[in-house]
Amino acid sequence: MTEDRLGAGPQAVAPAGSGSAGGDAGGERAAIVVVGHDAGEREALAGELSKRYGADYSIVVCDTPAELGTRMRELITAGTPVALVIGGAGEADPDGIEVLAQVRAVDPTTARVAAVRWGEWDTARPIFDAISMDKIDHWVTRPVQNPDEDFHQAITQFLGEWSSEQPGNFEAVQVIGEHWSARS
Repeated sequence: MTEDRLGAGPQAVAPAGSGSAGGDAGGERAAIVVVGHDAGEREALAGELSKRYGADYSIVVCDTPAELGTRMRELITAGTPVALVIGGAGEADPDGIEVLAQVRAVDPTTARVAAVRWGEWDTARPIFDAISMDKIDHWVTRPVQNPDEDFHQAITQFLGEWSSEQPGNFEAVQVIGEHWSARS
């Protein structure tokens, strides 16, 4: 555990580039990476994610979008899978979609999530275009209350999808047939 960047004591918020991650693949906790231009919004996202997912995922914050590729490579080299990258898109992050699109070149399995502010309707068309052109995988509205269950429901779904695609993942199977029959 490290001192979190929000000043609230020990948390699962790892400084970007530290190898203290954990999760499913290779016995390490997976990382959730937060990126964006606005420090306040990055910290708000990291804090919300840390409260809900910090026990199971390392929350890594990139101070600038330019360092995202380097941080992801450091995590992957350390054996830490990156489950998802959540980054800003909209007025505060006009290049946010392109930043997320570059994640695919570093790790094609990482889910790319655009976080938009409620009410920024002019970002809807670029977000939907980016999804259809495979620049991002998902979008979510930034948390507007504490806790924001709609935000967390979406993140949990994205993490579930990512986890189900990882090698060695358990998949339950139900066999339907006569009890103890050879065919069943």
